[in-house]
Amino acid sequence: MKYLLTALAVCIAFTTTAQQTSADRILYGPITKDSLLAVPYSKWFNKGFAEYNSNNEIKTKLLNVSTKGISIEIFFGNWCGDSKREVPRFLKVLDEIKFNIANIKLIAVGGSDSLYKQSPKGEDKGKGIFKVPVFIVYKNGVEINRINEFPVLSLEKDLLLILNGENYSPNYRSFASLNKWLNDGSLLDSNITIRSFALQLKPLVNSEHELNSLGYLLLKQNFKKEALIIFRINANLYPESGNVLSSLGEGYLKNDYKEKAVAALESSLTFTKDLVAVKEILELLYEAKGLK
Repeated sequence: MKYLLTALAVCIAFTTTAQQTSADRILYGPITKDSLLAVPYSKWFNKGFAEYNSNNEIKTKLLNVSTKGISIEIFFGNWCGDSKREVPRFLKVLDEIKFNIANIKLIAVGGSDSLYKQSPKGEDKGKGIFKVPVFIVYKNGVEINRINEFPVLSLEKDLLLILNGENYSPNYRSFASLNKWLNDGSLLDSNITIRSFALQLKPLVNSEHELNSLGYLLLKQNFKKEALIIFRINANLYPESGNVLSSLGEGYLKNDYKEKAVAALESSLTFTKDLVAVKEILELLYEAKGLK
């Protein structure tokens, strides 16, 4: 259900050429660190930068790791709580290990709607920026790994594992596969079954909300067919979740499959106890039946 997306955190940044209003103060596009040192962003940036105490032992190890050919892209948003927390901390770690600032790119994505994690000139294109912040680490221009939204261990420990080429699996591991399928057309290939997708994603998905949030993001961006596939995969993984089934019903409804929408929504009611959720499902059900 849509109301569950309040847990979805994303972020954005500022460029001297970016357009913004005094009302929203949204940063948008490529920026430099100096942009974050300006008011009003300095209030949260300086605080987060100053208060983060990185692990000295890990920091010493990072200082001894070769960073030749390493570059980093940071996608974030100044309206996002996770970005406000993690970006200052990550930049402090990079500063303390004397990482070349010329090899860091800060890119703000989004706009007035937090579901649009897009940059103005397509810097995000094909990179699977579904949640922010995202810290993408490259070697000689090829991505070797990334930190999604928040660290698995700590920012400095995660970075050390990545730079050392050790086994590291970021949060939301399913997004890498889904992004590949979105880009190569597999997600809409009718010869590939939902069951096949679900089996591949099952060991990668942490909760029902992971794919649900991505499905609603795609709906918001008017990728209705792709969103429906995501909802169908999620329903295969969580067949007894009222929340997942109601999202599936909404996905069918947005694609004008009203009979299937009715079936999914009626099924979701059997697993839903929350009265607010029941009300939302009934509203979708009435719409699917042409009663509103």
